Amino acid sequence: MGIEIRESDREIVRILLIEDDPDDVLLLRQMLAKVEDNRFDLECADRLQAGLDRLARGGIHVVLLDLSLPDSQGLDTLVTVHARALGVPLVVLTGLDDEMLAIEAVREGAQDYLVKGQIDSNLLVRSIRYAIERNGLLEELKRAQQKQLKMKNQFLSHISHELRSPLTAIRQFVTILLDGLAGDLSPEQHEYLEIALRNANQLRAMIDELLDVTRAQTGKLTVEPQRISLAKLIVEAFEALQTSAAEKGIKLSSSLADDLPPAYADPYRVRQILLNLIENGIKHTEPKGKITVRVQVSNEDPHYLYAEVMDTGCGISPEESERIFKPLYQIENTSNTSRKGLGLGLYICKDLVSRQGGRIWVESQLGRGSTFFFTLPIFSLMDLISPILTPENLERGSAAIISVRVLPVEKLPSRKIDEKVLRKARGVVQHSILPDLDVLLPRITSADSGEVFFVVACCDRGGAEVLVRRIERQLARLEDLQNAGLDAVVSFTMVDIPSTGNSKSLEQIVQEVGSNIEDLVNDLHKKEEVFK
Repeated sequence: MGIEIRESDREIVRILLIEDDPDDVLLLRQMLAKVEDNRFDLECADRLQAGLDRLARGGIHVVLLDLSLPDSQGLDTLVTVHARALGVPLVVLTGLDDEMLAIEAVREGAQDYLVKGQIDSNLLVRSIRYAIERNGLLEELKRAQQKQLKMKNQFLSHISHELRSPLTAIRQFVTILLDGLAGDLSPEQHEYLEIALRNANQLRAMIDELLDVTRAQTGKLTVEPQRISLAKLIVEAFEALQTSAAEKGIKLSSSLADDLPPAYADPYRVRQILLNLIENGIKHTEPKGKITVRVQVSNEDPHYLYAEVMDTGCGISPEESERIFKPLYQIENTSNTSRKGLGLGLYICKDLVSRQGGRIWVESQLGRGSTFFFTLPIFSLMDLISPILTPENLERGSAAIISVRVLPVEKLPSRKIDEKVLRKARGVVQHSILPDLDVLLPRITSADSGEVFFVVACCDRGGAEVLVRRIERQLARLEDLQNAGLDAVVSFTMVDIPSTGNSKSLEQIVQEVGSNIEDLVNDLHKKEEVFK
């Protein structure tokens, strides 16, 4: 928040002068002393760090800042102070030969600048007052914008939710008619209903985009990373968009590197990214074109997967390439007669990729198509368990892999388990473990018919038995589990840890233990028939 001078504080305006030249300090102090009805309290710091230390204690109304200090020079000085003095107005002091630098400083966030040698008492006071007032107006404007954004997001969220229920009913009844459950249809009736369903699906996609944007801007959009197969998600995306591509004669193809490792990401969100990028390509590619998805391990960073979605479409100008990831921006393409969306798809893609530790960008030329690139972290069990493989924990001599199987009491192949119940069960397991000794691994695969949670615990057999009983007790109290017809079976498998006293280094032992645990978890996962 900005600094506001309350009525009780109007007698004193606290100024922090960050200046290393004692002559300039004396001159400014004398100028302020000449002011009638003096209400200024001037504090001085001759180094940037000293000024930052004083700012940290609070109570400063305005900063007079020299950009040339012994421990900092140029715009870096302003950037540092601006970051540490949020809401405090800044007035830059500069020499005659540095006026252009001062103008640049104003662009970077300073409220005003003064040229040394051209300052008098009136100009100095006017600049200080102006900086405080201007900063107050900017802070007030910022608060108004935040309030307006909050109201807009609440409105969009409310409207989106209100539209979903009637739209769902429309889609259901149109589907019933298309399936012939209400009687036979003529070819013409079937065509009309297909058009209605296609438009209803498009409207639903727009509503989902609006909801995602409001969630993202209010901090409510979540991602739940787990071990996923990017190849499988690409196949699913192609299946979902095959009809749209076929209508324009566009070929969808993929090229995946051999032995592609799994990604560590949210499958629902990655599917959403792929659908947005591929659908965007279909929209802007001429008939008989081609869209290709390629994935490989990044050459720049082997801890990431590198994906690209390439089309043979109209391409994007350099100016548009810089703006397409902004909300509500749409590419102007007169040759494309397809219905436009809301201009939110790529903005959502960027948000989802960044939330999962990756980045997204585009390379394109007008008339030569576009290629969208994005990266995702590779799933590494070793990275997840290494924080608990400390020398103290390794001294225990063993570790345990706790398996928590959440399955239907009666096998019903057509029944899909409520994701919310599984999430609550996972939360119970998370609260049952000790953060310094245990780690709950992310979901390894789909949970349509059940789920297995794996916990790696640094303990002996007795400790593993205690942890198993604790998890069993906590899950037995979860009423949602019983109400959903689910049961939890908890078991454990021990893993020996080599002694740290042998010839192996600590790093070698950690790698060996991590590798053994990873192999064992993978073996246990393969044995789980629930996922087959």
